[in-house]
Amino acid sequence: MLATASQWLVIATGVWLIGLGVFMLIQPRQALAALGQMGGSPTVHIGEMAVRILAGVAMIFAAAASRFPVAISIIGSFLIVSALVLLLLPRRWHAAYSRWWSCHIPVTAVRLIAPMSWAMGGALIWSVI
Repeated sequence: MLATASQWLVIATGVWLIGLGVFMLIQPRQALAALGQMGGSPTVHIGEMAVRILAGVAMIFAAAASRFPVAISIIGSFLIVSALVLLLLPRRWHAAYSRWWSCHIPVTAVRLIAPMSWAMGGALIWSVI
């Protein structure tokens, strides 16, 4: 039951990545504005970290039944560790980092990397179905 729930959460993460890629392609300026808001408030910061941790835990639990158990475990572990590090650092650092990138990534680059989000989302889904 836990493995099945984890697989569905991993699939949801893949769907989210695909949707994010569509958003990046269609509304690149708004995608950059959203990036600039990451870490901007305690609610957004903690919410983002909670989603990262949830996705990471789901990947770890779903890894054994996936096509690439080692890779999925590593990605899940990275998500968890990176979220915990960001929770330990001052939130203003996360906010400043997000704002910096949102001002320095060209709109064209956002559109160009959108297909990478689709590919990664699709690969994530494919790896657990």
